[in-house]
Amino acid sequence: MIIMIKKHLFVTLGITAASLFALSISNHSAPQAHAAANLTYGKITNNSLHRLGTIRQLTRAQLAADHKLTGKQVQQLVYLPLPKRLTAHNFTLSKKALTIHLVKNSYGVKNVAIPLSKLTGIILNRYMPAKYDFVKPKTPNKVVSMTFDDGPDPTLTPKLLKILKHYNVPATFFEVGSSVIRYPSISRMVLKYGNQIGNHSWNHPDLTSLSSTRALHQIALTDAAIYKATGTIPAYVRPPYGSVNSRIGNLYDRPIVRWNVDSRDWAYLNTPKTVQHVLATTHPGSIILMHDIHPTLVAAVPQIIRSLKKRGYTFVTLPTLMQKPLLANLQYFGRGDFRGF
Repeated sequence: MIIMIKKHLFVTLGITAASLFALSISNHSAPQAHAAANLTYGKITNNSLHRLGTIRQLTRAQLAADHKLTGKQVQQLVYLPLPKRLTAHNFTLSKKALTIHLVKNSYGVKNVAIPLSKLTGIILNRYMPAKYDFVKPKTPNKVVSMTFDDGPDPTLTPKLLKILKHYNVPATFFEVGSSVIRYPSISRMVLKYGNQIGNHSWNHPDLTSLSSTRALHQIALTDAAIYKATGTIPAYVRPPYGSVNSRIGNLYDRPIVRWNVDSRDWAYLNTPKTVQHVLATTHPGSIILMHDIHPTLVAAVPQIIRSLKKRGYTFVTLPTLMQKPLLANLQYFGRGDFRGF
């Protein structure tokens, strides 16, 4: 009798313990499932509108990469309905991608999956698999980035690309759409040689003097030209003359890349003076502005590179210079110097 009671008690306690354990698991899992079901852009971006803007532009670029678009369709990407509120939650986050669920649109596309490899430093680490965690890159203190505006030029740009390749120097080329459409093979060469392409408008107007519709059109036309030439949408915008205000700077959902060293190659049109000026004004963390449409500048580049390397400088890409991804609707002047509008 006592044995039966003990056995019954043991079974009862076992069932109770199992129930409590199951309840414990249930109570641990439920908040996680609840949290996943209620993720918002605010939560995954630390309430950053700049990161949300970056996600919007990555969505446009990914849609263009996944589907063969016409020039007109690329131009219309700026009008694709995408979330502007941090409270929005029209996405699914998996171990491989952030999938944006689109409302009805002219492209007939329902979902766009952005690989997580493109979202490192944009989505918070706690929501990313460990292999995509953002870790601030360790770089030398004396780093600079070279940027070239107003090309592509059919003769000078290829010559410059060979110089950069010889010295193992990466650069960003901010191209004018009206030239890209004339020399698409040169734009392809820019990427083939390991450089980046940015958007420098269609025909180099002061964007602040234009209506928002016309200013959008300037960038959209150039996006279409670069996409037709290379199959890619440029990640950066540089307004002509560096002329930008809050209205223009917030139109494009892209980083606005400025500079803190102006080579003044356009004013000197003289190789020795250009070299002297760049060497005198460059400092650690500089973004150097140059133009690949002036023979005197292209002739100056080898000496500039050699001299800066001799002084201990390393030439790096813009993200490496900034030690983080460049975010939408912020202005970047050099390392540690980025601002809103």
